[in-house]
Amino acid sequence: MTRPQPPADFAPPRFADPRRIGALVGLAGAVLFVFSYSPDLTGRVPTIARVLVVLLVIAALVLLFAFPRWLGRFLVPTTVAMVVYVACVVGELLLIRVGSMTLSDNGHDEARPALVAAVVGLHFLPFAWAFRERMFYWLGTALMALGLAGLGAELAELARSASMAAVLSGLVMAGLVTLYAAGLFALPSRRVR
Repeated sequence: MTRPQPPADFAPPRFADPRRIGALVGLAGAVLFVFSYSPDLTGRVPTIARVLVVLLVIAALVLLFAFPRWLGRFLVPTTVAMVVYVACVVGELLLIRVGSMTLSDNGHDEARPALVAAVVGLHFLPFAWAFRERMFYWLGTALMALGLAGLGAELAELARSASMAAVLSGLVMAGLVTLYAAGLFALPSRRVR
């Protein structure tokens, strides 16, 4: 069922815009990736990664709520989009569970962070179609690539590759959400009310 759409220049109030609220979920995920998996890394990498993700989150929050930018045309989500959303989240949880059990059964528990990054990336790809939001293509593709690369490297016995892939995934996620908050995925540029 198609829902009526607002005019092309409509932007929901910033604190009620589901895109801005959804971006908070992405930022939380980015922080979780970096803070959960950076302790597995050595040297100054964990500290640098944590500082970077915090700075990116602050920048994104400022751009989302203090000095909001035009995010593109707001489209009311359809029933199909919401079904896709729920199916993707359930599928994501099942894939992580089954993949984690498979890795564990084969003695590769250390590869789990990369598996999680790849599956999180995969779950974003249908969102791009369902919500007509092109940023999800970039986010999904980047996280899948990093996750699969880390998974392959970890299975090839390059120690800490999976954790590094997960940390990089968190930084990329925070970076892309910040670029989204800056309005760089929206055309044409407009003022936010």
